[in-house]
Amino acid sequence: MAKFQDMPAEFRNVLYTELLKKGTGYHRSRNELALFSVSKQLHTESTSYFYQNNDITIDAPSLATDTATILPPIADKYLRFLRNLGVHTITGQANWPGVRKAASTITSIATLDAQLDELNVFISSPLSQLLNSRVDDSVMDRCHPITIALQNLVASGVAKSICIELRNAWFAPGVASSLHPAPSSQLRFSISDKYVLDLDLLERPVTGRYSSMHLTDLGLREEDVRDAGSCLATSLSSAPSSLPSSLCSAFADLDTFSVTTFEFGADDELDKNGESYDDFDTSEQPFFTEDEIEEWQASTHESSQEDLSGAEGPTLGEDDEMEDVPQQDIQAFMNNLEETAHHHANEADMNYMTNFAPDLLLSRHHLGHLV
Repeated sequence: MAKFQDMPAEFRNVLYTELLKKGTGYHRSRNELALFSVSKQLHTESTSYFYQNNDITIDAPSLATDTATILPPIADKYLRFLRNLGVHTITGQANWPGVRKAASTITSIATLDAQLDELNVFISSPLSQLLNSRVDDSVMDRCHPITIALQNLVASGVAKSICIELRNAWFAPGVASSLHPAPSSQLRFSISDKYVLDLDLLERPVTGRYSSMHLTDLGLREEDVRDAGSCLATSLSSAPSSLPSSLCSAFADLDTFSVTTFEFGADDELDKNGESYDDFDTSEQPFFTEDEIEEWQASTHESSQEDLSGAEGPTLGEDDEMEDVPQQDIQAFMNNLEETAHHHANEADMNYMTNFAPDLLLSRHHLGHLV
């Protein structure tokens, strides 16, 4: 009996295209990657085809494994097949360990034995928009590890086209032009999915202030501040991080003055009820009452019984069960989530800076005479 591996290579490639190539295939299944484990021959052919014809995206840095030491989680033996590669990383202060590891990952791309058609490097900032406008954590100068890594990457010629996208991150003045000294089709820049030709939009003057400087002013050692703050540059998340939730978690339990609470008059409401913030401990009060929990358990039990009783009924086809959601609707939803996350992070940072780093609030508004 003829087997799949006995078919001509051209026929096998047609099937690989249907199953493994992005944007093709009318009969895609959810188990197409199971083809990798059929046999050694099919594994070799299908994996090489998969990495050559799909956009592969990784986070930098990522934990290395025994088989993926260069660009984890991609196994080292598949790196030579890569054609379209995307790297997501977070920038931060140059001396943070996470930033140096990310720069090392970017530098390693320049040494790959691969012929990349397109390489996209996405550089974002974990800081809230409020804090980001007042410190230089997200501004990369000429000596920044990621800047040096990008210079090596562009000079290596490992990719036919390189796109560097900045998301709430900038270069210091003159850095973007040094990366892109002359018009070239190899290197492009973009800001939040929009290509830019004006390099001035990629750069921002430095202020000399960083988000961790106030901690040393409060008496913390520089090495402790560096270790505590490095988590900002290693946690790749789409949501921004506020200072009290990450860098300065040591102050999270201190009694602080809330700007937003004072603005909306919540202090007066608590005083009228004979309560104070010292007496009002939300951590000791359950979010749901016992009656609400019992009601939820009863409704869950009823719905499970309905599901069991309706299991014998007619089943809908895969196309009838779920309709495709337009990509623009998904993107709009994600943008709204990001905007909400920034709003909460800005509020938390405003309260924190009011209590522990008021100089960060004053530096941009020239209100030093009020101190």
